[in-house]
Amino acid sequence: MDFNLTDEHEMLSKSAASFVKKEHSFERLRELKDDKWGYTKEMWDKMAELGWMGFIYPEDYGGFGLDFIFVMVLMQELGKGLLPEPYISNILLGGNLVNLVGNTSQKQAILPKIVEGSLFITAAYLEDDGRYDLNYCATSATKNNEGYILSGKKIFVQDGLSADKIIISARTSGSVADKEGITLFMVSSDCKGLEKTPLRTMDGKTSCMINLKEMFVSEADIVGELGGGFSALSEAIDMATAALCAEMVGGMQSALDLTVSYISEREQFGKPIGSFQAVQHKAADMLIQKELATSALYYAIASIDEKTEDRSEAVSIAKAKCSSAYIDITKTAIQLHGAIGFTNEADIGFFFKKAKVSEILYGDTDYHLDRYATLRGY
Repeated sequence: MDFNLTDEHEMLSKSAASFVKKEHSFERLRELKDDKWGYTKEMWDKMAELGWMGFIYPEDYGGFGLDFIFVMVLMQELGKGLLPEPYISNILLGGNLVNLVGNTSQKQAILPKIVEGSLFITAAYLEDDGRYDLNYCATSATKNNEGYILSGKKIFVQDGLSADKIIISARTSGSVADKEGITLFMVSSDCKGLEKTPLRTMDGKTSCMINLKEMFVSEADIVGELGGGFSALSEAIDMATAALCAEMVGGMQSALDLTVSYISEREQFGKPIGSFQAVQHKAADMLIQKELATSALYYAIASIDEKTEDRSEAVSIAKAKCSSAYIDITKTAIQLHGAIGFTNEADIGFFFKKAKVSEILYGDTDYHLDRYATLRGY
């Protein structure tokens, strides 16, 4: 595996960093705190104009067919600035499911609109009592003469309030925890029988719970093979998880930079607190944690890019490490900022809140350690 970035990757990194610095700020995050979606369509349109939406999609559907490293580079820069726009849920989850297993007509109808920024799509797959297991699916899809009737409940649907389309996992056969028998259905978010309950996470982003009350879907709404949704979900979630890890590593770098800047300026006993050995040791530990997380991230991204057989294990290693490292780094950052670190006016607090949400998104540390052990047959 080659872990070196190409000139094109470096150019994207610089371009994305410049965009974030020009178009986004922590004040914007504060202004969006009470927004119904937690982001703006205007910012999304600007991102789409730069071509960021089409990195992993084929050229036949308006994309660029680039390697997954471009996604990693972009997400690191977005993570540094904590951009709230729904890139992962829209591009790497909902849209990617269509890209991976959708038929030609579905791809033609959906992917070009995603690339141009005019359509938002997410996925609903988590359920009560299912932990993070993708095979746990109690939502039923009952066959009738015209199609299927969906009944059940989905929790923590990322950016589900603003989505135009939602891909829903439902069971067409098997028992509640079987891997076989899960089918994916793509529906409009305003379908009759689909009810949303808004949720706001502590980092300011929005999600929702979805109740399906005998909602009708046709066979044309099926994405992928009947009963074969588990493998598609697994692949898409792995890619989304790796992208989240890249966003987390970017956030770790910004948290470290903010802290080093603060301890270099904050004086106590007539000298910067960063000159004290105890403070230096904590800052050094933050750097070590960030570098370890970065190494795990690079291996996961390379494994996905090269489609290695152990890519799921690599993703679990990266997510387990990033989840614990991001929390540890931001906790230490707030400690080194002192009492001001707990105030709403301190920018460092945004990173701690983001770390807490990212820690559990797509599986926390314990889940991914268990998953890794299971995949390795331990």
